[in-house]
Parts: sequence; C-alpha cells; structure tokens
Amino acid sequence: MAEGNSDFESKLAQSVSKVMGAVAAGIVGADGIPVAEFKGDDEFDVSIASAELASVIADAKRLSQDLHGGDFEESIVKSLDITLVARMVGKDFYVFLAMKGELQNLGLARFELKKMAEGLKDTLLT
Repeated sequence: MAEGNSDFESKLAQSVSKVMGAVAAGIVGADGIPVAEFKGDDEFDVSIASAELASVIADAKRLSQDLHGGDFEESIVKSLDITLVARMVGKDFYVFLAMKGELQNLGLARFELKKMAEGLKDTLLT
C-alpha cells in the first residue's frame, strides 16, 4: 500500500464533507479491521461501524453467491437515525459512509463511494 494513512484520511474527510448528512467514513478490511477512518461526529463510533459492517458484508457476500448473483458490490443499512452505505474495493476491502440527521443524500453517498472505491483499487490491491 503506497499511500499513507493521512492520504486515506484526507480522502475520507473530503467525501464526508461532500455528502449531506455524512458524519463518518472508513476504509476497512473484510475482517473488520480499519485501514483508515474519519469521524466528523464525536458521538459516532467508527470502530463499531467497521466491525459490524464486516459481518453484514460477509453475510451479503454469501447470499449473493448462494443466489448466483455474481460478486457482491454494495450494502445499505438504514435505521431510524443512521444510514450506512458500504461498497467493496476488490474482494478484501470495503469503504463506507455513515449519515445521520433528517437530511441525508443517499444517491451522492453511493456515487462518492463508487468513485472512492475505483480510486483505491490500485493502491489497496497491490
């Protein structure tokens, strides 16, 4: 991995600043261990989000395989107060954005994650 953590954190911070409602972001290994995190909301626990999303993604990958749906790409977890969007980067990493509040831009979050995942492929998968 050629990029340093500060480069990753800068990319995450930029994505959070672009997406309405975004409060945190992360680049995480499929095992739930973060490569880099950014938190714009002190109350949001990025470590818990990283670990729990890894479990959700593992289940979604199995489901996609069992249904012969091809490679898993994206997951959206929505609760009353929080929306988490995660997108795969290759098979061993994912990026996510967490959004809170009444005004959340899910479409832009998905777009930002797709763009970030494409940009990170060469760095993370070498």
